[in-house]
Amino acid sequence: MRLHRIQLKRIKSFAASIPRSLFHLRVQTRAFNVHHDTISLRLASRNYLRTRKFLLMVYDTGSVLVIFGMFTAVALLVWTMVSLLSSTFLRVTAPDTSASLLKRAVEVTTRATTYSRVTHAVNPIIPGLTVPLKHLPLILLSLCISQIVHESGHAITAAIHRIPMLAAGASMTFMFPAAFVTLPSARVEELSSLDRLRVVTSGCFHNLTLWLILLAAGWSGIGQRILLVGYEDVFTRGLIVAHVEADSPLSMHLPVGSFLTTLDDLPLHSSRDAWSTYLLEPNPAVYKQGWCVDVSRLSDDHRCCVDTDSSTSSSSCFVSFESTTEEYCTDPVPILSKMQKRCDSSTSCLESQSCIKPREDRDILRITVNHEGAGTEDERIVLWSGPRYEVWEQVQTTHLAPRFGIIPLGLPLVFADFFQYLKLTNLSLYLFNSLPLPALDGSQLLIILLEIVFTKWSHTPSTMIDIEALRTRGSRSYERRVQQVLQTFVMIGTCTLLGSCVMLGIIEWMIV
Repeated sequence: MRLHRIQLKRIKSFAASIPRSLFHLRVQTRAFNVHHDTISLRLASRNYLRTRKFLLMVYDTGSVLVIFGMFTAVALLVWTMVSLLSSTFLRVTAPDTSASLLKRAVEVTTRATTYSRVTHAVNPIIPGLTVPLKHLPLILLSLCISQIVHESGHAITAAIHRIPMLAAGASMTFMFPAAFVTLPSARVEELSSLDRLRVVTSGCFHNLTLWLILLAAGWSGIGQRILLVGYEDVFTRGLIVAHVEADSPLSMHLPVGSFLTTLDDLPLHSSRDAWSTYLLEPNPAVYKQGWCVDVSRLSDDHRCCVDTDSSTSSSSCFVSFESTTEEYCTDPVPILSKMQKRCDSSTSCLESQSCIKPREDRDILRITVNHEGAGTEDERIVLWSGPRYEVWEQVQTTHLAPRFGIIPLGLPLVFADFFQYLKLTNLSLYLFNSLPLPALDGSQLLIILLEIVFTKWSHTPSTMIDIEALRTRGSRSYERRVQQVLQTFVMIGTCTLLGSCVMLGIIEWMIV
């Protein structure tokens, strides 16, 4: 929302302005002013009196929720700053010896944790760094929709209070879109504190409302039901490979459309989030059975079990299925890549064989692939050597198969990503815009709250108003100065918190 002082100039019905800097484009129009005036006149009529009262009650509730959001946003900033301070201090003061001895394990745990756990109260969405770069169009689209929803709140509450809309438009700074509505500041300032509170908080309230609607829609599963019109749920058969990064070694072994049935010995139909949980959580590998291997193929040289970097040798560390203290070294490819006899103990094998399994800390992942998704006769094993989270990053799966050939396989994934970003952008705009920062709704909200508080404290009975007005004329200027000091203090404090979080986040990113 932008407040604009009316000047003696004509605003065109549609205008696009390109300033000296080509990194900022701005387009505005008056085409929606007529509709805004029509809604304002109808709400002012007696026929829509109940509707107006209902809307006032709704936006009063929204004002309370946005005030709560302002305090919540400040608390999240404080929490994030403390969390960043503690994590940065621990990283800086951590001894180098432990990092060098367990370098590979630390890298795996840290990277996986960034996806599986929220380490800080506020985590930025940065395409190419914290989220895939290919998600940038979805992020920009969700941001456009969220800002339009935000500005519609200011327009509706302005119509309720008979404030005309001068213009509406959009702008583009670098690649970040923004929407705005322009209202006459003089008319807004003439409103009472409560009425101004509704106008200022309505944008954030709209974002919160849309976030709650999307949250309820996701919980109800209505999106899945809509997708089932053109897709079939094949969850009981496994997961379908929807996309593999072009530069991934897995692109040659996991073709798009193939079925994945198990990860190690974990069936992917065991739970809806089995794929993400198993690949991202730093849990031990799941081996329900071992492999019968000839004892002659097992080496007594335990160097592969001591060396934490298994990439330097073709051998990998195995342990006995009955006792993890018995360690062996052997080539894992001939053992794990074939559908050979499995065992529960060495008694299940031949006399010349031993029942073994990979040691739990080995970075070896068995992926069972079925190109047809039917019987087990077409199944084969793909071995991945490396951190499991890299498979999650490079391979996208879905449990929905198209009913018709013309329907894209990856459309449900795009829809799910867009749905998540739309929820995130609306929640972010609700919290961020409620912060008491310059040029945000939160700064106007802070001013109104201070006015309400000081007006309540300085209120006197009506019978003494004339006499007290003569005596307290100087004290009111003092109250205004106190309000300005508090406003400046809170805004500077919030700017300091935000700046500290940004700087600490950059420092933490640089030392990781």
